[in-house]
Amino acid sequence: MQTKLFSIIVPIYKVEKYLHKCVNSLVNQTYKDIEIVLVDDGSPDNCPQICDEYAAKDKRINVIHKKNGGLSDARNVGLENCTGEYVLFVDSDDYIELDACEKFTKIIGSKKPDIVVGNAIKLVNDKKMPMSHTYINNSSIISGKDYLKHELKNGTMHMAAWLNMYRVEFLNENNFKFKEGLLHEDEQFTPRVFLKAERVIATDIVFYNYLIRDGSITTSKNKVKNALHLIETCKELEKTYSQVEDKNLRELLEDSLVNKFLNAFQIGGLHKKKYTNLVDGAFLKGKALTKRNKLKVSLFLMNRKVYFYTNRTLKKIEDYFKA
Repeated sequence: MQTKLFSIIVPIYKVEKYLHKCVNSLVNQTYKDIEIVLVDDGSPDNCPQICDEYAAKDKRINVIHKKNGGLSDARNVGLENCTGEYVLFVDSDDYIELDACEKFTKIIGSKKPDIVVGNAIKLVNDKKMPMSHTYINNSSIISGKDYLKHELKNGTMHMAAWLNMYRVEFLNENNFKFKEGLLHEDEQFTPRVFLKAERVIATDIVFYNYLIRDGSITTSKNKVKNALHLIETCKELEKTYSQVEDKNLRELLEDSLVNKFLNAFQIGGLHKKKYTNLVDGAFLKGKALTKRNKLKVSLFLMNRKVYFYTNRTLKKIEDYFKA
């Protein structure tokens, strides 16, 4: 099979309401020489048939039907079966701009970057909110470690895997896969990939439209499992970050773990007594770098319940002034 410049991998499960808009944004790209890999993750609705209908009309589409294994498994299967030099992940309830691949083509040129970073629009009801990074080097190369350092300092390091385009050979050489059975798998995948990347281009391209929909993981009411998986990810990343030689970067990464851990505690409501044994407060000691995080950790370790309600109130006030 002839190698394409881009492979776009779409994991699909119970999204028939959104799938047409997603796939239409791919087949109608202004840059035509692409491969589209639709991974039907055992979807019980009409998604499998919709995928096959698209494939029958467009030879660029490769449909893979498999038993349900979750988002990570579907992405990994897509990676194993794609033929492109670069890969882009698109969630099946989202969509991309029609000129996305054309713009990325111009950026890549002959530079052979390991990662190309883009930007997104977050769609919540009728509101549009930007998801952007602050470092932009459209015509030059930066290391993944330097990129992480800059973005972590500015609080703009987004971990969503779909914000970036990856060189497939780079992923394969380093055996980068998404951890299966894990919620918020991007939180575990993205920082490890950037730590290894030697050639990163961060663009000003806004190409991805991220839909927050009812019934998604993001909007589910019971998030205890989400919280526990985030805590598990924090523990794994702690081991990875401890091996980072750059002291400043290591401190920034560990400070980011503080935010991740406290966010897990907050979204899962782990201040309740029945979860006391699940929350390891000792994990936070010595990791906070900023004054803000040091204060949050102190309050958390002093009284988790007080921290939970204080943080919730501050979040409501913050959201009010953003509205």
